[in-house]
Amino acid sequence: MIAIMHTLTNEQKVAYEAQFSQDILVLDQEIEDEFPEVICLISTPKVSTEYLQHFPNLRLIFTLSSGVNQMPFDYLKQKNILLANSRGMHAEFMSEHALAMILSHTRGLRRAERSQMAHCWSHGEMMLETVFGRQLCIVGSGAVGRTLASKAVALGMTVTGVSRTGKMQKNFKQMYKTTELHRAIAGADIVVLLTPLTPETFHLFNHQTFNAMKTGSYFINISRGETVDEAALLENLINGKLAFAGLDVFKHEPLTFDSPFWDLPNVLITPHRAGDISDYLSRAMAMFSDVFSDFIQGKEIRNRVDLDLRY
Repeated sequence: MIAIMHTLTNEQKVAYEAQFSQDILVLDQEIEDEFPEVICLISTPKVSTEYLQHFPNLRLIFTLSSGVNQMPFDYLKQKNILLANSRGMHAEFMSEHALAMILSHTRGLRRAERSQMAHCWSHGEMMLETVFGRQLCIVGSGAVGRTLASKAVALGMTVTGVSRTGKMQKNFKQMYKTTELHRAIAGADIVVLLTPLTPETFHLFNHQTFNAMKTGSYFINISRGETVDEAALLENLINGKLAFAGLDVFKHEPLTFDSPFWDLPNVLITPHRAGDISDYLSRAMAMFSDVFSDFIQGKEIRNRVDLDLRY
């Protein structure tokens, strides 16, 4: 049996049961019973050890997100439970989100919207800019990073990247290891952060990292909030070291009403929506279909998460 922590219509439930030849059990975030018949759980990004203990025969978890930093890794290793995520599914729309944030600033679109609401035909004080010829550094060269690189190159940007191994990738002019981060970002006009949240990437961008960036550069974060020291980010936005930041994620979400980030004129905030799309569930379930097929056939499952590396 497959359990899913997501609301399904009756039509969806029937269709998925036919597709997987398995009964589908739709569950809430809180449960009291034990479900020994469940071998696979399609889960939200955050699941507790206590929740998983209701499934004594669980063998596979598939998360509907790419982020898995809130999973109980020690428990999964102890119980020999496989973990797979939906990484790769978000590549097109997350890369578009990053570019939209950048272009909204270079082309003055937010200022234009404010003028439109005021019925004001104004050129404003801000000079418009172009991304053509700019250097973009992508920190995290997974599926989203590689897709963003291809689109950035098409717009005439020079792309460099940072990854754990520093392995060369298509569309990247140069790759750096994570240990070379400060050198990688030093000459970049725009830095986009796309790393998963792990113990190694916690506060990857801090006072020292921002100091290494070019004065007047842009910073885009559509990864996880805790990859950034927010106090350091705030300081560098206020003092002008950073000309602009596009922020989709924060340490505490939703962002509190009194957060100083709301009122900064050089910040664009989206409420953790970079990974959203109207047909999200159908896309994720199509990816799960491949993972579950591998699992049933005893193959190495696609999108398997390394429980030691935590991504």
